[in-house]
Amino acid sequence: MISKFIFQTGWFLHWRMLVSAQRQLDCLPNITLGRHTVRGKPRKILRFPTTKDGKNVRCEVEFSSPKGIRHVQTYKKILFLKRILAELNSDEHELLEIVLRSENKDKIIVRSVAKNERGQDAFDFSLEEWNALVELNDQSIVKGYRYGRHVFRSKSEMIIAQILDALGLEYKYEPIVMLNGMERHPDFAVYCPETGRYFFIEHLGRMADPKYRMDNVAKMELYENVGIRDGIDIVYTTEFGLGSFNADVVVGKIVGILIAQTYQDYMSHSTAERVASRSEVQ
Repeated sequence: MISKFIFQTGWFLHWRMLVSAQRQLDCLPNITLGRHTVRGKPRKILRFPTTKDGKNVRCEVEFSSPKGIRHVQTYKKILFLKRILAELNSDEHELLEIVLRSENKDKIIVRSVAKNERGQDAFDFSLEEWNALVELNDQSIVKGYRYGRHVFRSKSEMIIAQILDALGLEYKYEPIVMLNGMERHPDFAVYCPETGRYFFIEHLGRMADPKYRMDNVAKMELYENVGIRDGIDIVYTTEFGLGSFNADVVVGKIVGILIAQTYQDYMSHSTAERVASRSEVQ
């Protein structure tokens, strides 16, 4: 049964990545970034522990000095591993919050297939809705990455498509959806036959760019405003620069949203059955 497989695989991948990242981090020196002002000009420095005359001391080197440059790659790796740990831990907390909300026995989660509570277009993420989705099929993508019948805008998107195929999930690339009367194109709409639902994936590939980050914050707010819930209806994958794409993290996020959907559907049906049973008794 896929729900059992999803739970086992999801938590295994999650903890494997968590332990692996923590072990790598534990093997690296504790390098931190600081600043010194020399003749009125701020200069970046790297601080790290070392041994001098048999004593543990803290060494400081300028960021751009030959010795500092040798430690820059290690510092970047530390930042990258910390970012992975923070992302994995936040995913775990989000999933826990979803589970706790679903376990509130006094409420039954009801999704309107026409309008949400703010009177805006809403989604029910059903098979019928999935079948009605049409891909953008943008012919202007010339220097893209071809995989299967699609040409993807980035190599990372192509890898996500390969991951979805490996997991046995159907997808549509850049489906056309209407949000608040505006045409939008999420990177992927993904359908899982076993759960009978689909969800969106948005890959945010240039998060090191401040303007790009702000634009995507606005996009995420738009999704939230029309009732598309992070961790249930949409998953965001991120990339902060060259070499920061992590396929294991993407797999964990995809499996995580399937876990959340499976658990929420189970709790919703279970709660609805209990309410119906109490009504029949009365």
